[in-house]
Amino acid sequence: MNTRRVSIKDIAAEAGSSIALVSFVMNNRASGQNKYRVNKDTARRILEVADRLGYQPNNAARALRCGKTNTIGVIVSDISNKFFADIARCIEDRAHQRNYTVLFGSTDENTDKLDNLINVFQNKGIDGLIIAPSENSEESIKRVSTLQIPMVLLDRELPGLETNSVLLDNLKGGAQITEALLARGCRHIEMISYSMRLSNIIDRETGFKLCMEKAGLASEGMIYRIRHDRFDTISQVIIDAKERGVEGLLFATNSLALSGLRVISRNGWKIPEDFAVATFDGNDAFEINNLEIAYIQQPIAQFGTEAVDLLLKNVELKTGTLSPTRIILSPKLILNG
Repeated sequence: MNTRRVSIKDIAAEAGSSIALVSFVMNNRASGQNKYRVNKDTARRILEVADRLGYQPNNAARALRCGKTNTIGVIVSDISNKFFADIARCIEDRAHQRNYTVLFGSTDENTDKLDNLINVFQNKGIDGLIIAPSENSEESIKRVSTLQIPMVLLDRELPGLETNSVLLDNLKGGAQITEALLARGCRHIEMISYSMRLSNIIDRETGFKLCMEKAGLASEGMIYRIRHDRFDTISQVIIDAKERGVEGLLFATNSLALSGLRVISRNGWKIPEDFAVATFDGNDAFEINNLEIAYIQQPIAQFGTEAVDLLLKNVELKTGTLSPTRIILSPKLILNG
């Protein structure tokens, strides 16, 4: 069986056109342009021949010629997390519309894994990176800047570093969701959060505290922080909260909320009779079990679109010529029940 790669020369011979003309048409297709500045029938014939022969562009060679691979890397904390999985899907769709391919990786909140992924993606010649930075990853992010790889931080930012970013207004979201619990008559509200000092988590906690202070309930607004890899400790926190007469539980993330709901269910407690519950991001489990849970809805599609468009703007215009852009997205409060 002949496994030889079909070349531009083969297409030219089959289409009865020059190699230069075929190359021009195929490069315009790769860049997403529709105007070939050649006869339309000729361009169509060349493309039909290329498709019939099964032509596959040599991206490595193209990268050497034009300095681009039309590939971007996306690094998140955990691609299996629904929030990041949904954003990844939107990023992939938007990138495809812009004729880019996406490579994905997860750090598990580990800076060593982040460094390794940056190295791998750099070696693959990616044109830019979208990164959800892990805790203490300032040096890794600085290194990306030094390598002059266009970059956008997603969902989180790093204080003191001027970098492109797409973020939620987590301070506003934290206040909104706390107000929803107060509106349901809760006065003793406690928040279950992460011990990781990530910007999005810090802002959600700050929104919670400011809202409780405004309501004159600062002393009732405790925050309990657990390790992201020790979800088993959430059980004792909720059991203790019940004994303390806590009326409302605010979970900093959807993953924490799902773990908390398992604890509440195992102990035979009901929502909202025993606990009023609020969190960030909805979940099918809320609807299936008809749970009265308020949550902050994040604009997932906008996250993906804004991140890709901002990154490619820097890729195409060269990042050094643009000032860092910070895009803040608005949260939406959803009240169930």
